Amino acid sequence: MEKVNSHSFRGIAEMKTSLKQRSKEIYQITIPTPFLVGPINTFLIRGDALTLVDTGPKTDDALTQMRNKLAECNVRTSDIDIVVLTHHHPDHIGLVQEFLPNAKLVGHPKLRPWLERDEQFLLNTRNYFYNFYEEHGVPMNWIEEMDRIHNNYLKYTTKVPLDLEVSEGDTIDGLPHWRVIETPGHAQSHISLIHEQDGTAIAGDHLIAHISSNAIIEAPYWNEVERPKTLIQYREALKKCLHTSFIYSGHGDGIENPRELIEERLKGMEEKAQVFKRKMGEEPIQVFDLSKKLYPKIYQKQTALTFSETLGHLDLLEEQGEVTSFSENDRTYYRKT
Repeated sequence: MEKVNSHSFRGIAEMKTSLKQRSKEIYQITIPTPFLVGPINTFLIRGDALTLVDTGPKTDDALTQMRNKLAECNVRTSDIDIVVLTHHHPDHIGLVQEFLPNAKLVGHPKLRPWLERDEQFLLNTRNYFYNFYEEHGVPMNWIEEMDRIHNNYLKYTTKVPLDLEVSEGDTIDGLPHWRVIETPGHAQSHISLIHEQDGTAIAGDHLIAHISSNAIIEAPYWNEVERPKTLIQYREALKKCLHTSFIYSGHGDGIENPRELIEERLKGMEEKAQVFKRKMGEEPIQVFDLSKKLYPKIYQKQTALTFSETLGHLDLLEEQGEVTSFSENDRTYYRKT
């Protein structure tokens, strides 16, 4: 991608506090979402190119807020040169259409099939989960409801092409001193940006101060055979951010001491895994049944998330040799070693 012309920020001095200025080149814009996670933070960066990190969902409220907050900087959606997308979830990519055709869309290769609505990829993913959930004890009516909810999320996104794929260690023309790191776990497509001079990071949903990011299970991509073990991935990706000095998060407040929070989260996962182990009992158990034990009320409203949480901690316990899995009659069970 060729380097694009820079834009000046006119009227910065008159910016209202609702568009939070965190540094001389980064401006936080908070956008409403219809999701339980609440508002999302997007970030305007003044580099050689005018760059936006994430967009908010495809809703009228989100678009109005985005336009209003950009206008406080005398910036229009058509002024944006680059849109960097941290991952494929609807609250982060939904408004991309509003920045086209002027902006170049940048993201991880695994963002592409979601952004471009690759029909074969989406069908393969859907079929995989029908089989996978059934294998792990989820009743078919629950699977169908999770599928309905997942498909409903697509209305908050737009089908558009990805212009530039980036991965570990890449830089982006127009964003001097910023480097891409891959931070999978919450999403396989997840990337973060780290400023090489001061250790600042813009990390999407990789680390959130007030809640733990869920390591959401995903189907294998393309020619992959095994599903990604997302909680184990997430732990390793968190360690890559231990050296950061400040993290701009996709939700809630910025994180002043990332190392402290990361170490707390890593320890919390270990402790939570032991809670899952105790709840398993002495007989073999399936993921869905263990999820119901741990989340007797929440699992009914957030089945996919509680299932992911349960499976992730079983993966961790299995990696540590504390549980083992086995198949019987096309069903997968876990038991303590």
